Amino acid sequence: MKFTITRNQVFTAMHLLFWIISVNCWYFVFNPGVETNSLLRGVDDLWAIYLSLNTAGSLYLMLPLAWYTNWHKWVKILLTGLFLLPVVYLIYEYLLPVAKRDDLSLFEEYFVRAYLYVVVFHLTIISAVYFNLRMLANKYLKNSRFGLYILSVLALAVVTAMLNFALFDYCIDKIFPSIFFISYFRFWEILVIVLAYLVFTIAIFLVWQYAGMLISNREKAQNELSALKSQINPHFLFNNLNTIYSMASNNDERTKDVILQLSDFLRYVLYDTTSEYIPLEKEVEIIKTYIELQKARVNQQITSIVLTIEGNCGNMLISPLLLLPLAENCFKHGIGKDPGEIRIFIGVKGNQLLFKTENTISLREKNGETENGGIGINNVEKRLNLIYPNRHYISYEGREGLFKMELKIEL
Repeated sequence: MKFTITRNQVFTAMHLLFWIISVNCWYFVFNPGVETNSLLRGVDDLWAIYLSLNTAGSLYLMLPLAWYTNWHKWVKILLTGLFLLPVVYLIYEYLLPVAKRDDLSLFEEYFVRAYLYVVVFHLTIISAVYFNLRMLANKYLKNSRFGLYILSVLALAVVTAMLNFALFDYCIDKIFPSIFFISYFRFWEILVIVLAYLVFTIAIFLVWQYAGMLISNREKAQNELSALKSQINPHFLFNNLNTIYSMASNNDERTKDVILQLSDFLRYVLYDTTSEYIPLEKEVEIIKTYIELQKARVNQQITSIVLTIEGNCGNMLISPLLLLPLAENCFKHGIGKDPGEIRIFIGVKGNQLLFKTENTISLREKNGETENGGIGINNVEKRLNLIYPNRHYISYEGREGLFKMELKIEL
Protein backbone atom coordinates (compact mmCIF):
# COMPACT_ATOMS: atom_id res chain seq x y z
CA MET A 1 0.00 0.00 0.00
CA LYS A 2 1.35 3.39 -0.96
CA PHE A 3 1.14 6.24 1.57
CA THR A 4 1.38 9.88 0.55
CA ILE A 5 1.89 12.92 2.76
CA THR A 6 -0.17 15.99 1.89
CA ARG A 7 0.73 19.63 2.53
CA ASN A 8 -2.02 19.82 5.18
CA GLN A 9 -0.51 16.89 7.08
CA VAL A 10 2.91 18.54 6.97
CA PHE A 11 1.36 21.79 8.20
CA THR A 12 -0.37 19.96 11.08
CA ALA A 13 2.91 18.26 12.03
CA MET A 14 4.62 21.66 12.04
CA HIS A 15 1.96 22.99 14.44
CA LEU A 16 2.46 20.09 16.82
CA LEU A 17 6.24 20.36 16.69
CA PHE A 18 6.14 24.11 17.32
CA TRP A 19 4.03 23.83 20.47
CA ILE A 20 5.99 20.85 21.79
CA ILE A 21 9.22 22.84 21.42
CA SER A 22 7.60 25.87 23.01
CA VAL A 23 6.33 23.89 26.01
CA ASN A 24 9.73 22.30 26.63
CA CYS A 25 11.55 25.62 26.31
CA TRP A 26 9.31 27.19 28.94
CA TYR A 27 9.58 24.13 31.18
CA PHE A 28 13.37 24.02 31.24
CA VAL A 29 14.29 27.69 30.82
CA PHE A 30 11.45 30.09 31.67
CA ASN A 31 9.63 28.27 34.46
CA PRO A 32 10.38 30.13 37.71
CA GLY A 33 6.74 30.78 38.60
CA VAL A 34 6.16 27.50 40.43
CA GLU A 35 6.35 27.76 44.21
CA THR A 36 8.13 24.46 44.66
CA ASN A 37 10.83 23.40 42.25
CA SER A 38 11.70 20.17 44.00
CA LEU A 39 11.07 18.26 40.80
CA LEU A 40 13.64 20.32 38.96
CA ARG A 41 16.48 19.39 41.32
CA GLY A 42 18.93 17.23 39.47
CA VAL A 43 17.37 18.21 36.17
CA ASP A 44 20.79 18.03 34.51
CA ASP A 45 20.78 14.26 35.07
CA LEU A 46 17.12 13.60 34.23
CA TRP A 47 16.47 16.13 31.48
CA ALA A 48 15.92 13.41 28.85
CA ILE A 49 13.22 11.79 31.01
CA TYR A 50 11.45 15.11 31.58
CA LEU A 51 11.74 15.99 27.91
CA SER A 52 10.04 12.70 27.00
CA LEU A 53 7.35 13.20 29.63
CA ASN A 54 6.67 16.74 28.44
CA THR A 55 6.41 15.66 24.81
CA ALA A 56 4.11 12.77 25.70
CA GLY A 57 2.01 15.08 27.85
CA SER A 58 1.70 17.64 25.06
CA LEU A 59 0.62 14.99 22.55
CA TYR A 60 -1.84 13.60 25.09
CA LEU A 61 -3.48 16.99 25.63
CA MET A 62 -3.85 17.38 21.84
CA LEU A 63 -5.74 14.10 21.36
CA PRO A 64 -9.23 15.71 21.52
CA LEU A 65 -8.23 17.92 18.57
CA ALA A 66 -8.59 14.82 16.39
CA TRP A 67 -12.28 15.76 16.00
CA TYR A 68 -11.20 18.82 14.02
CA THR A 69 -9.41 16.68 11.42
CA ASN A 70 -10.66 14.72 8.41
CA TRP A 71 -9.60 11.41 9.92
CA HIS A 72 -11.91 8.40 9.96
CA LYS A 73 -14.60 8.41 12.65
CA TRP A 74 -13.23 5.28 14.36
CA VAL A 75 -9.75 6.84 14.59
CA LYS A 76 -11.24 9.85 16.35
CA ILE A 77 -13.15 7.59 18.77
CA LEU A 78 -9.97 5.57 19.50
CA LEU A 79 -7.92 8.72 20.23
CA THR A 80 -10.70 10.09 22.44
CA GLY A 81 -10.72 6.79 24.33
CA LEU A 82 -6.96 7.07 24.86
CA PHE A 83 -7.49 10.58 26.20
CA LEU A 84 -10.24 9.55 28.63
CA LEU A 85 -8.49 6.42 29.93
CA PRO A 86 -5.96 8.24 32.19
CA VAL A 87 -8.69 10.65 33.31
CA VAL A 88 -10.93 7.78 34.42
CA TYR A 89 -7.98 6.11 36.15
CA LEU A 90 -7.08 9.29 38.06
CA ILE A 91 -10.68 9.68 39.20
CA TYR A 92 -10.56 6.09 40.43
CA GLU A 93 -7.31 6.83 42.27
CA TYR A 94 -8.86 9.92 43.85
CA LEU A 95 -11.70 7.83 45.25
CA LEU A 96 -9.28 5.47 47.02
CA PRO A 97 -8.12 6.07 50.60
CA VAL A 98 -5.32 8.60 50.92
CA ALA A 99 -2.76 5.96 51.85
CA LYS A 100 -3.30 4.09 48.59
CA ARG A 101 -3.08 7.06 46.22
CA ASP A 102 0.44 6.29 44.99
CA ASP A 103 -0.13 7.06 41.32
CA LEU A 104 -2.17 10.15 42.14
CA SER A 105 0.62 11.58 44.31
CA LEU A 106 3.12 10.95 41.50
CA PHE A 107 0.78 12.71 39.08
CA GLU A 108 0.47 15.70 41.44
CA GLU A 109 4.23 15.89 41.97
CA TYR A 110 5.10 15.96 38.28
CA PHE A 111 2.09 17.32 36.41
CA VAL A 112 0.33 19.67 38.82
CA ARG A 113 3.32 21.27 40.49
CA ALA A 114 5.55 21.80 37.47
CA TYR A 115 4.22 20.90 34.03
CA LEU A 116 0.76 22.38 34.68
CA TYR A 117 2.26 25.86 35.11
CA VAL A 118 3.65 25.73 31.58
CA VAL A 119 0.39 24.35 30.16
CA VAL A 120 -1.72 27.06 31.79
CA PHE A 121 0.71 29.73 30.64
CA HIS A 122 0.28 28.49 27.05
CA LEU A 123 -3.52 28.36 27.07
CA THR A 124 -4.07 32.07 26.46
CA ILE A 125 -1.15 32.31 24.03
CA ILE A 126 -2.39 29.37 21.93
CA SER A 127 -5.87 30.90 21.82
CA ALA A 128 -4.46 34.23 20.68
CA VAL A 129 -2.22 32.67 18.02
CA TYR A 130 -5.06 30.75 16.36
CA PHE A 131 -7.49 33.64 16.65
CA ASN A 132 -4.91 35.70 14.79
CA LEU A 133 -4.30 33.05 12.12
CA ARG A 134 -7.93 32.05 11.55
CA MET A 135 -9.79 35.33 12.11
CA LEU A 136 -7.64 38.45 11.90
CA ALA A 137 -5.40 37.26 9.06
CA ASN A 138 -8.39 36.15 6.97
CA LYS A 139 -10.43 39.27 7.67
CA TYR A 140 -7.78 41.98 7.34
CA LEU A 141 -4.46 40.64 6.05
CA LYS A 142 -5.91 38.81 3.03
CA ASN A 143 -7.79 41.95 2.05
CA SER A 144 -4.65 44.12 2.40
CA ARG A 145 -6.15 46.13 5.28
CA PHE A 146 -2.81 46.35 7.06
CA GLY A 147 -3.62 49.25 9.37
CA LEU A 148 -6.68 47.53 10.84
CA TYR A 149 -4.74 44.29 11.10
CA ILE A 150 -1.92 45.88 13.14
CA LEU A 151 -4.41 47.58 15.47
CA SER A 152 -6.32 44.31 15.90
CA VAL A 153 -3.14 42.41 16.73
CA LEU A 154 -2.15 44.99 19.33
CA ALA A 155 -5.60 44.83 20.90
CA LEU A 156 -5.48 41.03 20.89
CA ALA A 157 -2.06 41.08 22.59
CA VAL A 158 -3.31 43.42 25.33
CA VAL A 159 -6.41 41.31 26.01
CA THR A 160 -4.36 38.08 26.02
CA ALA A 161 -1.79 39.52 28.44
CA MET A 162 -4.58 40.64 30.79
CA LEU A 163 -6.19 37.19 30.69
CA ASN A 164 -2.86 35.47 31.27
CA PHE A 165 -2.05 37.71 34.22
CA ALA A 166 -5.55 37.31 35.72
CA LEU A 167 -5.53 33.55 35.19
CA PHE A 168 -2.51 33.10 37.46
CA ASP A 169 -3.23 35.78 40.04
CA TYR A 170 -6.99 35.28 40.50
CA CYS A 171 -8.22 32.01 39.00
CA ILE A 172 -5.65 29.25 39.31
CA ASP A 173 -5.79 29.10 43.13
CA LYS A 174 -9.54 28.43 42.99
CA ILE A 175 -9.06 25.60 40.44
CA PHE A 176 -6.08 24.00 42.25
CA PRO A 177 -6.20 25.21 45.86
CA SER A 178 -3.47 22.81 46.99
CA ILE A 179 -0.72 24.60 45.08
CA PHE A 180 0.36 28.19 44.80
CA PHE A 181 1.03 29.66 41.36
CA ILE A 182 2.06 33.21 40.69
CA SER A 183 2.51 35.14 37.49
CA TYR A 184 6.27 35.53 37.42
CA PHE A 185 6.14 38.11 34.64
CA ARG A 186 4.90 41.64 34.89
CA PHE A 187 2.06 42.74 32.63
CA TRP A 188 4.24 44.49 30.03
CA GLU A 189 6.56 41.46 29.88
CA ILE A 190 3.63 39.16 29.15
CA LEU A 191 2.49 41.65 26.50
CA VAL A 192 5.88 41.46 24.78
CA ILE A 193 5.85 37.64 24.95
CA VAL A 194 2.38 37.45 23.38
CA LEU A 195 3.37 39.90 20.62
CA ALA A 196 6.48 37.83 19.90
CA TYR A 197 4.36 34.69 19.49
CA LEU A 198 1.85 36.50 17.24
CA VAL A 199 4.53 38.02 15.01
CA PHE A 200 6.58 34.82 14.77
CA THR A 201 3.62 32.55 13.96
CA ILE A 202 2.09 34.91 11.38
CA ALA A 203 5.52 35.22 9.72
CA ILE A 204 5.80 31.43 9.46
CA PHE A 205 2.22 31.28 8.18
CA LEU A 206 2.90 33.87 5.46
CA VAL A 207 6.10 32.12 4.36
CA TRP A 208 4.21 28.83 4.19
CA GLN A 209 1.41 30.44 2.16
CA TYR A 210 3.92 32.01 -0.22
CA ALA A 211 5.76 28.71 -0.67
CA GLY A 212 2.44 26.99 -1.34
CA MET A 213 1.56 29.61 -3.93
CA LEU A 214 4.89 29.08 -5.71
CA ILE A 215 4.42 25.32 -5.71
CA SER A 216 0.85 25.70 -6.96
CA ASN A 217 1.96 28.03 -9.75
CA ARG A 218 4.70 25.64 -10.82
CA GLU A 219 2.27 22.72 -10.81
CA LYS A 220 -0.14 24.81 -12.83
CA ALA A 221 2.58 25.63 -15.34
CA GLN A 222 3.48 21.94 -15.60
CA ASN A 223 -0.19 21.09 -16.16
CA GLU A 224 -0.35 23.71 -18.91
CA LEU A 225 2.70 22.10 -20.52
CA SER A 226 1.17 18.64 -20.22
CA ALA A 227 -2.01 19.96 -21.79
CA LEU A 228 -0.01 21.36 -24.69
CA LYS A 229 1.72 18.01 -25.20
CA SER A 230 -1.62 16.19 -25.22
CA GLN A 231 -3.05 18.68 -27.72
CA ILE A 232 -0.57 18.11 -30.56
CA ASN A 233 -2.55 19.17 -33.58
CA PRO A 234 -3.81 15.89 -35.11
CA HIS A 235 -4.21 17.67 -38.45
CA PHE A 236 -0.48 18.34 -38.42
CA LEU A 237 0.25 14.63 -37.97
CA PHE A 238 -2.30 13.54 -40.56
CA ASN A 239 -1.07 16.09 -43.07
CA ASN A 240 2.54 15.08 -42.64
CA LEU A 241 1.75 11.37 -42.80
CA ASN A 242 -0.24 11.99 -45.98
CA THR A 243 2.68 13.98 -47.35
CA ILE A 244 5.10 11.17 -46.50
CA TYR A 245 2.77 8.62 -48.11
CA SER A 246 2.53 10.73 -51.26
CA MET A 247 6.31 11.20 -51.37
CA ALA A 248 6.89 7.49 -50.86
CA SER A 249 4.42 6.65 -53.65
CA ASN A 250 6.36 8.93 -56.00
CA ASN A 251 9.70 7.53 -54.84
CA ASP A 252 10.69 11.00 -53.66
CA GLU A 253 14.28 11.02 -52.36
CA ARG A 254 13.26 13.36 -49.53
CA THR A 255 10.96 10.74 -47.93
CA LYS A 256 13.59 9.39 -45.53
CA ASP A 257 14.59 12.89 -44.43
CA VAL A 258 10.98 13.93 -43.79
CA ILE A 259 10.31 10.75 -41.75
CA LEU A 260 13.44 11.47 -39.69
CA GLN A 261 12.38 15.09 -39.16
CA LEU A 262 8.90 14.01 -38.04
CA SER A 263 10.46 11.47 -35.68
CA ASP A 264 12.77 14.14 -34.19
CA PHE A 265 9.84 16.51 -33.79
CA LEU A 266 7.66 13.96 -31.97
CA ARG A 267 10.56 12.85 -29.76
CA TYR A 268 11.16 16.44 -28.70
CA VAL A 269 7.51 17.21 -27.97
CA LEU A 270 6.85 14.00 -26.06
CA TYR A 271 10.13 13.32 -24.25
CA ASP A 272 12.64 16.18 -24.41
CA THR A 273 10.30 18.69 -22.74
CA THR A 274 10.07 17.01 -19.34
CA SER A 275 12.48 19.53 -17.76
CA GLU A 276 11.25 22.82 -16.37
CA TYR A 277 13.71 24.66 -18.64
CA ILE A 278 15.57 23.59 -21.77
CA PRO A 279 18.33 25.22 -23.85
CA LEU A 280 16.93 27.94 -26.09
CA GLU A 281 18.84 26.54 -29.04
CA LYS A 282 16.88 23.28 -28.75
CA GLU A 283 13.56 25.13 -28.98
CA VAL A 284 14.89 27.10 -31.96
CA GLU A 285 16.10 23.89 -33.62
CA ILE A 286 12.71 22.21 -33.28
CA ILE A 287 11.03 25.26 -34.82
CA LYS A 288 13.39 24.90 -37.79
CA THR A 289 12.44 21.21 -38.00
CA TYR A 290 8.75 22.07 -37.79
CA ILE A 291 9.09 24.62 -40.61
CA GLU A 292 10.97 22.12 -42.78
CA LEU A 293 8.14 19.63 -42.26
CA GLN A 294 5.64 22.28 -43.31
CA LYS A 295 7.68 23.18 -46.37
CA ALA A 296 7.56 19.54 -47.46
CA ARG A 297 3.77 19.64 -47.76
CA VAL A 298 3.06 23.30 -48.60
CA ASN A 299 3.16 24.61 -52.15
CA GLN A 300 5.84 27.28 -51.72
CA GLN A 301 4.85 28.89 -55.01
CA ILE A 302 1.59 29.86 -53.27
CA THR A 303 2.77 30.30 -49.67
CA SER A 304 6.17 31.90 -49.06
CA ILE A 305 7.87 30.78 -45.82
CA VAL A 306 10.77 32.81 -44.38
CA LEU A 307 12.63 32.05 -41.13
CA THR A 308 15.20 34.54 -39.81
CA ILE A 309 17.47 33.87 -36.82
CA GLU A 310 19.79 36.51 -35.32
CA GLY A 311 22.02 36.46 -32.27
CA ASN A 312 23.64 33.73 -30.23
CA CYS A 313 21.50 31.54 -27.97
CA GLY A 314 24.57 30.64 -25.91
CA ASN A 315 23.67 29.02 -22.57
CA MET A 316 20.25 30.62 -22.33
CA LEU A 317 17.32 28.56 -21.04
CA ILE A 318 13.61 28.79 -21.81
CA SER A 319 10.46 26.98 -20.79
CA PRO A 320 9.77 24.23 -23.35
CA LEU A 321 7.01 24.45 -25.97
CA LEU A 322 6.67 28.19 -25.46
CA LEU A 323 7.62 29.37 -28.97
CA LEU A 324 6.50 26.36 -30.98
CA PRO A 325 2.73 26.97 -30.55
CA LEU A 326 3.24 30.51 -31.88
CA ALA A 327 4.98 29.18 -34.98
CA GLU A 328 2.30 26.54 -35.41
CA ASN A 329 -0.34 29.28 -35.19
CA CYS A 330 1.08 30.91 -38.35
CA PHE A 331 0.66 27.76 -40.43
CA LYS A 332 -2.67 26.85 -38.91
CA HIS A 333 -4.28 30.15 -39.94
CA GLY A 334 -2.00 31.30 -42.76
CA ILE A 335 -2.13 28.48 -45.29
CA GLY A 336 -4.87 28.59 -47.91
CA LYS A 337 -5.51 28.30 -51.61
CA ASP A 338 -4.65 31.96 -52.24
CA PRO A 339 -1.12 33.37 -52.26
CA GLY A 340 0.19 34.16 -48.79
CA GLU A 341 3.30 34.70 -46.75
CA ILE A 342 4.61 33.44 -43.40
CA ARG A 343 7.54 35.21 -41.71
CA ILE A 344 9.10 34.11 -38.43
CA PHE A 345 11.90 36.06 -36.72
CA ILE A 346 13.95 34.85 -33.72
CA GLY A 347 16.44 37.32 -32.28
CA VAL A 348 18.62 37.21 -29.17
CA LYS A 349 20.27 40.30 -27.72
CA GLY A 350 21.86 40.06 -24.30
CA ASN A 351 19.39 38.16 -22.14
CA GLN A 352 16.37 39.32 -24.16
CA LEU A 353 14.60 37.08 -26.63
CA LEU A 354 12.56 38.65 -29.44
CA PHE A 355 10.14 36.40 -31.30
CA LYS A 356 8.01 37.86 -34.11
CA THR A 357 5.62 36.25 -36.55
CA GLU A 358 3.69 37.63 -39.50
CA ASN A 359 1.30 35.69 -41.68
CA THR A 360 -1.38 36.31 -44.24
CA ILE A 361 -4.80 35.36 -42.91
CA SER A 362 -6.32 32.77 -45.21
CA LEU A 363 -9.83 33.37 -46.48
CA ARG A 364 -11.23 30.47 -44.45
CA GLU A 365 -9.89 32.05 -41.24
CA LYS A 366 -10.91 35.68 -41.64
CA ASN A 367 -14.05 35.29 -39.53
CA GLY A 368 -12.49 32.78 -37.14
CA GLU A 369 -10.51 32.86 -33.95
CA THR A 370 -7.34 34.23 -35.52
CA GLU A 371 -8.66 37.76 -35.04
CA ASN A 372 -8.44 37.17 -31.29
CA GLY A 373 -5.05 35.50 -31.33
CA GLY A 374 -6.16 31.87 -31.50
CA ILE A 375 -6.06 29.12 -28.87
CA GLY A 376 -2.29 28.67 -29.23
CA ILE A 377 -1.49 32.26 -28.27
CA ASN A 378 -3.99 32.19 -25.39
CA ASN A 379 -2.27 29.11 -23.92
CA VAL A 380 1.14 30.72 -24.32
CA GLU A 381 -0.06 33.89 -22.57
CA LYS A 382 -1.22 31.85 -19.56
CA ARG A 383 2.15 30.14 -19.29
CA LEU A 384 4.02 33.42 -19.68
CA ASN A 385 2.10 34.90 -16.76
CA LEU A 386 2.98 31.87 -14.64
CA ILE A 387 6.63 31.41 -15.59
CA TYR A 388 7.80 34.92 -16.55
CA PRO A 389 5.67 37.37 -14.52
CA ASN A 390 6.74 40.99 -15.18
CA ARG A 391 9.49 39.67 -17.48
CA HIS A 392 7.64 39.44 -20.78
CA TYR A 393 5.73 41.52 -23.30
CA ILE A 394 3.40 40.14 -25.95
CA SER A 395 1.22 41.90 -28.50
CA TYR A 396 -0.70 40.76 -31.54
CA GLU A 397 -3.27 42.08 -33.98
CA GLY A 398 -5.03 40.98 -37.13
CA ARG A 399 -5.73 43.74 -39.60
CA GLU A 400 -6.37 43.96 -43.35
CA GLY A 401 -5.76 40.26 -43.89
CA LEU A 402 -2.43 40.25 -42.02
CA PHE A 403 -1.77 38.85 -38.54
CA LYS A 404 1.26 40.11 -36.58
CA MET A 405 2.59 38.90 -33.23
CA GLU A 406 5.56 40.11 -31.17
CA LEU A 407 6.94 38.52 -28.00
CA LYS A 408 9.79 39.73 -25.77
CA ILE A 409 11.10 37.70 -22.83
CA GLU A 410 13.83 38.48 -20.30
CA LEU A 411 15.49 35.05 -19.95
